[in-house]
Amino acid sequence: MLPSFTKLPFTQASDFLRQKVRLPTKAWTDLQGGMHSRAFVIAGAVKTELLEEMQSAVLKGIDQGTTLQQFKKDFSGIVKKHGWTFKQDPGWRAAVIFNTNMRTAFAAGSEAQMQRTKARRPFARYIGGLSLDPRRLHLEWNGTILPLDHPWWSTHTPPNDFGCKCKKVTASQRELDRDGLNVSQAAPDNGTFKWKNPSTGGVTLVPNGIGPTWDYNPGQAAWGQQFTKQLADKLVAGKLTDLDSRGPGNFQRPADIPVDAAKAQPVPRAKTDNELRQVLKDSIGGEEKTFTDPLGDFVNVNQGLVDHILEKPQSRFDGREQFFPLIPEVIEDPYEVWAGFARSEATGQVFLRKRYIKVIELDKKRTLGFIAEVRNGMWVGFDFFRGRPNAAKNLRKGLLVWGRK
Repeated sequence: MLPSFTKLPFTQASDFLRQKVRLPTKAWTDLQGGMHSRAFVIAGAVKTELLEEMQSAVLKGIDQGTTLQQFKKDFSGIVKKHGWTFKQDPGWRAAVIFNTNMRTAFAAGSEAQMQRTKARRPFARYIGGLSLDPRRLHLEWNGTILPLDHPWWSTHTPPNDFGCKCKKVTASQRELDRDGLNVSQAAPDNGTFKWKNPSTGGVTLVPNGIGPTWDYNPGQAAWGQQFTKQLADKLVAGKLTDLDSRGPGNFQRPADIPVDAAKAQPVPRAKTDNELRQVLKDSIGGEEKTFTDPLGDFVNVNQGLVDHILEKPQSRFDGREQFFPLIPEVIEDPYEVWAGFARSEATGQVFLRKRYIKVIELDKKRTLGFIAEVRNGMWVGFDFFRGRPNAAKNLRKGLLVWGRK
């Protein structure tokens, strides 16, 4: 009897797509570069339920091997169900969504595998000309061989534009010697062009041959570049650079945040670890609870917050627990929700944080602003600021995903 083989799902590619946070956007230029490795977006789609179903439909392509034709059927059903309208041809739009997400997911998954095996396979080779009508520079780059950690790959790892089918593969020194190949003496340098983002107004330099917003390495942005010196990682991992400097003015939002009356009241400071845990338990109604924000997204709050505080009690056990009872209203009734992106200068990894902004009047003499930070649906931080309602200006940064009218 002949053995049968079952095609296994590409776990790393699936993980890449699954970990993305769904964000509403108006245009494809709302996010740039590595931000796409952290967020699942479809230009013009703002309903959480629609984005959730689209993401699941694309995931089937990786986990179950469904084709573009099947996705087009799913796409039509989802569009009809949610009453979503757009200007482009439905078949063309479905193909762009499916192919873009599949290719970047496979690129990110492949990068994760390459990083794990780079001690044995330290070189990467550009394979271009796989499209029916390949771009000229992509053809020129075909056969370029550089060390896997060469900076050129940070901007030129395929796909390099919509519809790009170029690939990047690794090689060992032994394979290069066997095939008579040599490492390129220098990385291709074809210059840059200025591109003005119509969503942000910002001007960036994009390498020639790369489409606007495509000058990033999907895997590096998602997982970070793996270094052999772990100590070096720890020393510089904390240095983050903001990727999106937009603020309230870019979204026609007022500089001052209106002050809301408190629905709950602060409690006395906790004196012991057990009291700290009990304060959170009383504030959310149990050991953990999942809240729903105005976008329809779920935010889970649990005792992991207390664990985080107790890791460094000297700096974190500072009285913020007095305001735990206000957690529900900050998440369920914020003034604004922002998505902020930052990139690690050490590894190139991109981080996404959702910030829930709200200013609450505790009494006639005290007004506090609250910021709740969420990563991948888990509530990981809770801080506050004192002073005028505009004191949160530096925290109201990035992409405004929801704002109270």
